[in-house]
Amino acid sequence: MSSEEKKVIDLSYLQEVASDNSDFMVEMIDIFLAQTPEYMSTLEEAVNTQTWAKIAEMAHKIKPTLAFMGALEAKESMASIEARARGQEDYEGIKKDFAVLKEDFRQIFAGLEQKRAELLG
Repeated sequence: MSSEEKKVIDLSYLQEVASDNSDFMVEMIDIFLAQTPEYMSTLEEAVNTQTWAKIAEMAHKIKPTLAFMGALEAKESMASIEARARGQEDYEGIKKDFAVLKEDFRQIFAGLEQKRAELLG
């Protein structure tokens, strides 16, 4: 990780929940990697069409999985998007934050894919 890259995941919580069971950790990572792109795509469509209720719903759905994977900064950004969507406010801010989150997700996915490969040895 370069000095310019921020640490976007911390898998200590997943390791604790899994009791360091590699198979369980891989399964949880696989579920995240399979489901989250679809959720993000739905969220992106909602952001692009300013569909407040769908933005809030999808942000709410994604938020706990981010916490589980230790992507706490992304989780906080998602919580902020959810709150603003529920209040139907700051649409421009939501768009800006979502654009940043999309980049964060690239790093989250890369980090999880790397960890998955390590676990599979």
